[in-house]
Amino acid sequence: MRAHGCCLFALLLLATPGHGETRLVFSAFPDQGLPLFQICKRILAEAYGQLGISIETRAAPAARALQDAERGLNDGELCRTSLIAEQRHDLLLIRTPLFASYAVAFASRPLQLHDWSSLKPYLVGFERGKAALELRLKGVRQSPSNGVENGMRKLAGGRVDVHVEDYYSGMCVLRQNDLRGIKPLRPALERFPMHHYLNPRHRDLAPRLEEVLRKMAQRGRLREIERQVLQEAGLDDLSPP
Repeated sequence: MRAHGCCLFALLLLATPGHGETRLVFSAFPDQGLPLFQICKRILAEAYGQLGISIETRAAPAARALQDAERGLNDGELCRTSLIAEQRHDLLLIRTPLFASYAVAFASRPLQLHDWSSLKPYLVGFERGKAALELRLKGVRQSPSNGVENGMRKLAGGRVDVHVEDYYSGMCVLRQNDLRGIKPLRPALERFPMHHYLNPRHRDLAPRLEEVLRKMAQRGRLREIERQVLQEAGLDDLSPP
């Protein structure tokens, strides 16, 4: 079944990569088995591999993961939206987007939502520390959660009116946990290009990585990896919202 396939996918892909001559460690959210992060991780593992570098991720709550990258406790951030670059100037944004994340409102009843401002009448859940969502939800009543699954369970229990999450991550969690009655509302609130970030000490590496990613994008490799990950997660029946 798709739910079991998605869950198995999340467990299998948490394995630590093999040792390489050069290794970089990147911050990432705790839910590293979800499609959003696995797409980014697989793309970057291949791109860095072409430069003779292996990578691994270090899980931390979203806010702390970003702080660790900024403070130089690791080599950067696996993937975040471009809004991070607009707010913070001490991490290097790699310009080629890895893929697009769709911020979607999930709800257990029909609601007429068309943009961020239409969320104002509701109590809105989201994963704590996701800077892009914190920025967009200013002025909205908020109930942040520690992790996607926790947020979806709060929604299922009626403790929030909606939960805003990446579309594919939200659908994966719903199928993993058989949380029925919760639906993604259309249209998506926003499409966020997801970018890789490097600590400034890797300034000389950034243009080399950028060139590799640009060529991968040109030949369709980024989209190919995205489709592979979604298929392995049992989400290939879904279309972008």
